[in-house]
Amino acid sequence: MNDAIEHGSEVSDEVVAPAVEPTGHAAIDEALSALSLLADQPVTEHVVVFDAIHQVVRTSLAEAGRAEVPESP
Repeated sequence: MNDAIEHGSEVSDEVVAPAVEPTGHAAIDEALSALSLLADQPVTEHVVVFDAIHQVVRTSLAEAGRAEVPESP
């Protein structure tokens, strides 16, 4: 049985999202910042946010290493 119920403790319905640490990649950090908005949205709308983040990560990974590296003088 659930310890909170057995001991008469109150269980909070509040959802606390863990802090998202910066990745150092601006596009990914911006996309991940959308996770902080999920607590105020219905679960049915979470998929849209997750899909958007997934697309940014996929695009970033696909483009990784493609930027031209400036030549050393």
